Amino acid sequence: MNDAVTWLEVLLDDIHPAVQFLAVGVIAVVPFLESYVGAMVGTMAGLPVPLALGAAIVGNVLALLVAVQLGSRLSARLAGTRSEQRAERHQKIVDRVERWGVPVASLVGPVVMAISVTAFVMAAMGLDRRQVVVWQTVSIVAWGALFATFGAGIFAMLGRA
Repeated sequence: MNDAVTWLEVLLDDIHPAVQFLAVGVIAVVPFLESYVGAMVGTMAGLPVPLALGAAIVGNVLALLVAVQLGSRLSARLAGTRSEQRAERHQKIVDRVERWGVPVASLVGPVVMAISVTAFVMAAMGLDRRQVVVWQTVSIVAWGALFATFGAGIFAMLGRA
């Protein structure tokens, strides 16, 4: 782990902080990396925690907005063409989300699936887009902050703080 952090520091040492900020944002756009990996990598690369977290949040929210838009379009297209089998599966998912709510599904979803994928599925199911965006954004901030703190802790443990 120490070698990986050293390699990352050397690699990013000569790169302007604005480019580092953009790189963290790009990492955060990628499903399954998102705000948590982006914030942790940015923090471990030496960006201040608020900057690393901010870049990760911006990148992940951009991906979220695209996913919700695409999911909503898919929902509109499928609205008139639902087969009975698809409708049953759709209803099972909707029932689970309604039982626990969009907030819980958004906050716990990253344990199982990427935030942007979860948002896409929720929007494709026809759930309220605004509620999905708000709670997925809360999830992005919470998970990003958790992993930025984790990255800062690793950075400090390795004596680089």
